[in-house]
Amino acid sequence: MMINSSKLTKDIGWKLLSLVIAVGLWFTVINTENPLEMRSYTTTIQIQNQESLFERGYVVVNEDELTALRVTVKLRGQRLALDNLSKSSTKVQAIVDLENVIYSYDGNPITVPVSIVIPSVVNNSFEILSKSIQSVSIDLQPYVNEDFEIQPVVEHGTEESQELINAVASPASVTAYGAKSIINSIASVKAVVNATDLTDNTVLTAVPVAYDTDGKELKNVTFSVNEISVKVSMDDMKSVKLISGVEGDPADGYSISGIYLSPDNIDAAGEVNALKSLQQIELPNVDVSGATSNVTKQYELSDYLPDGIRVIGSEDTIKYVTVTIMVEKNAEKTFTISSDSITDNGTTPEGMIAQIDKENINITISGIQSVINNITADDIKAYVDLSKYSEGTYDNVQVQFDLPDGAALVQGNPIYITVTLS
Repeated sequence: MMINSSKLTKDIGWKLLSLVIAVGLWFTVINTENPLEMRSYTTTIQIQNQESLFERGYVVVNEDELTALRVTVKLRGQRLALDNLSKSSTKVQAIVDLENVIYSYDGNPITVPVSIVIPSVVNNSFEILSKSIQSVSIDLQPYVNEDFEIQPVVEHGTEESQELINAVASPASVTAYGAKSIINSIASVKAVVNATDLTDNTVLTAVPVAYDTDGKELKNVTFSVNEISVKVSMDDMKSVKLISGVEGDPADGYSISGIYLSPDNIDAAGEVNALKSLQQIELPNVDVSGATSNVTKQYELSDYLPDGIRVIGSEDTIKYVTVTIMVEKNAEKTFTISSDSITDNGTTPEGMIAQIDKENINITISGIQSVINNITADDIKAYVDLSKYSEGTYDNVQVQFDLPDGAALVQGNPIYITVTLS
C-alpha cells in the first residue's frame, strides 16, 4: 500500500513541536520523580594486601589507629540510585591498598592514598564529589623476633606466703615476634597464674604476655608458643650469712682494718633438704695486693647460690652483694706509762706485799692510724706476774701489756722493772 507523502509532511512543524514538548515532559517527570542529589556516607578505613609487605619483612604498626579513622564521602547521583546504595548490604568502602607499595625502611612513615569503592551491586554511576581523608600515613617497621626468658608470676595469698611460692615455667623461654619498636620495648615476658587452692607441685597454664619497663602490657606481639605451663610449689625459708675474705697484702705501711658486706645475710628459700645443708654462702676473696685505699668488689648473688636455692626480698636490694675491704695507713705512737699504773694483776703471793720502783717506762705501739690516734695512755694496761716469786728484791721482772683492739706492741727489747716482795 502506498503512503501518501503529503500526509507525512502535513503540519510537520506542529508534529516536531509536539515531539520536543513530549521529550521535555519526560525529562521533567524524570527529574521530578528521580532527581540528581548529593548524599554523604561515612565509613571506616580498610587496609588491604598487608601480606604483600609482610612477605618482604615489614608490618604495619599503626593499624588500629588507621582502622579507627572515619572517612566521610560525598556522592552525587540519582535519588533512586542513592537510595539503593543506602539499602545495599555492601556499603561504600574506603580502601588503603598496600599491594604495590614500594618501601625501604628508613624509620619514616609513608603516605598511601585512600581509594573510595562503591558496591558493584548498585548498577548506577555516581560522581565522587569529595572525601574527608585523601591519604593516610602508614607506619611500617621491620618484622623482627627476639628470645625472652619467661617470668612465672603466681597470684596467691598474702605477701608473706607469696614470697615462699616457687614457680617454674616450661618452656623457660619464648620467641617474641612483632614490629621492631615493639619488640625493642619489651622489658619482660610473664606467665601469670592464679593459685587459689595451692597444693605442692601444682601445674597451671597461662598465656605469655609482654610488658614494657613501666609494667604496661604491649599489644601486637605474637609468641612461638601460645601456652606456658607453670609448676608451683611452697618453699621453706631460713636466714643465711654471707662471707668473704681477702687475698694478697696491702702496700707496705698499710693494713686491713675491716671487711664489710652489704647485705651480710639473706633470707633464702628452697626445698627443705637443700636448706638444711646450707649454713653460709661464700663469696670469692677480694685481692688487696698493693692496695693503699679501700678495695670494693661487687658480686651477683645468683652466681653463688646453690641449686634449688633462691633469695627472698626485693630484687633491687638483694641482686648484688658489695664487699668492701677497709685499707688504712699504719701509724706508731709512743706512750709514757707511770709506774703507779703498773699492777700485779692479783698475782702477789698470799701474805706478801709488792713494792714497785718509782720509775716510768716508755712503749711504742703500732696499728692503723684511725685506731692509734684514739688511744691514750689510760687505755694501756701494764702489769707484772709475781705468782712465781718469793720474798726478796728482783730487778728483772718483765712488764706485760694489755693493748686496745687493733694495736700491737712494736717489737724491741723487753721492759724490766725492779720489784721488792716482803
